[in-house]
Amino acid sequence: MKTLFQDRYGEAKLLIGMVHTLPMPGSPLYDRTGGMRKVVRQAQAEARILRDTGFHSIMYCNESDMPYRQNNPVETVAAMADLIAECRAEIDLPHGVNMLIDPIASISIAHATGGGFVRCFLTGAYVGDLGQYIPDAARVLKLRADLDATDIAIISNVTPGFSINLDTRSVTEAAKGAVFLGLADAVCVSGPAAGVEAELQAVSAVANAVPDTPVVVGTGVSSANIAQLATVADAFIVGTSIKQDGKTLNPVDPHRAQALTAALAA
Repeated sequence: MKTLFQDRYGEAKLLIGMVHTLPMPGSPLYDRTGGMRKVVRQAQAEARILRDTGFHSIMYCNESDMPYRQNNPVETVAAMADLIAECRAEIDLPHGVNMLIDPIASISIAHATGGGFVRCFLTGAYVGDLGQYIPDAARVLKLRADLDATDIAIISNVTPGFSINLDTRSVTEAAKGAVFLGLADAVCVSGPAAGVEAELQAVSAVANAVPDTPVVVGTGVSSANIAQLATVADAFIVGTSIKQDGKTLNPVDPHRAQALTAALAA
């Protein structure tokens, strides 16, 4: 349904701000001295900035948990669920979950914390920095159904990240497949890595290919290009451009975040 986000959140162009957590338990980079208190404080501070600068929603992601894993360990899943609960106690914005390329963890955490959407892959076959990865849409959709959590919208990536897609179909065919066979609620077009701008032509082509499905831009959204992207897209996932010095894993910069929301409002 094209108006999914507008019907749920009352926003014609939904602005989703990323909270990229510090390395979590289960990650080699986890700060065992600072512990979860340090991780939670950072996430709360960034979520507060997103709320105060006018973002419509938040997506929590363990972006710092390098090297990335296809199946997050239980300690990471438990830590993220607790972190989101602590953030939501103070910052009551709608939220989603993106546990990198682990949609089972994303759905589970979203269900436990009252999340409204997840971002994941449902189709394709990928190889690159993430190793070899083949999504299992049937397992993801079955879990959502078993949990009676069909209110959790699935935003399906249709472009590869940190990898190449061994599926040689065009991005428009991949989008149509994600919707028809993957049962995606929305599709996401991105650049090849975090912070890299998605091609406007690709976003427009996908929007035309799946006219009844919301189209999300997943990387490279900035105050300089959001007005143009808004002519063809329905939602935006924003991280790198609102970080200090425009670096993905830096803290959120309130001035950059404010500039982004002002650009969309204008």
